[in-house]
Amino acid sequence: MEIISVSLHDLRKMNNSEVLILQGCGGDLKEWVDGINDMLTEIGILQNESRFEKAYSFHNEDLTCLLFPFDDVQLDIGKLAMWRLHTHEQFGGTWLSDYVPNRLGGFVSEKEQKQNEDCSPMEETEDLGMEMM
Repeated sequence: MEIISVSLHDLRKMNNSEVLILQGCGGDLKEWVDGINDMLTEIGILQNESRFEKAYSFHNEDLTCLLFPFDDVQLDIGKLAMWRLHTHEQFGGTWLSDYVPNRLGGFVSEKEQKQNEDCSPMEETEDLGMEMM
């Protein structure tokens, strides 16, 4: 089980993937991921003993949120969509494709990403007077 912290800017660059976001996940994030895995398995959304082995966390609007990517899991997306709607008040579940435009001002375009890469700081090549032993 791996939970990786990401920035809001990282989310804005994820325009080629769809994920489930749960909002307001306080306390131990590992317990949240284990609980969601157990719940989704029990109701038949996660299939063939598949589990979310990787999740991402981020903070926005004073909330800790968890992001569950669909890579490497077998799931019934239709059932997941219905579960998300039925549990929205409890978990604040939403899709990345809804969250980023509505909460973060939209995805960063490929052109903007390329411009940011081109404007990245140059590598330091200055001799600092240190010798290798």
